Amino acid sequence: MTVATAFAETTKYTLSQPEMRIRVLNLYRRYLRHSRDFVNSYDLDIPASQVKTKIRQEFERQRFVKDLPVQNVLFMKAQMEFQELVNFWKQQCHVMQYFENPHTYYDKTKNDTFVDKFLKGSD
Repeated sequence: MTVATAFAETTKYTLSQPEMRIRVLNLYRRYLRHSRDFVNSYDLDIPASQVKTKIRQEFERQRFVKDLPVQNVLFMKAQMEFQELVNFWKQQCHVMQYFENPHTYYDKTKNDTFVDKFLKGSD
């Protein structure tokens, strides 16, 4: 059983870059600590090391955002995502979307068979 408020964090607007850096690093560490739990809870067919790599990629993708209001919004979205993952409020298919290569689904130059298109959900 999960307690919905166990990992909840009140919305707090950070006013300085050093404080934001500390908050982001703490959230990143929490994600990494729970990566094995994500694999076990969602019965993922990927190793925890790959989950950790994906977590790192997602944080690195936003690394060079310098606008503090934007950083605040990104932090709160990441915090909400963490709470949803830990409390098992997502389904396995939602978690696996992070590990799919988006280019494989939108490559229009490749001539797919009917079955390939059907499995991808495209017309």
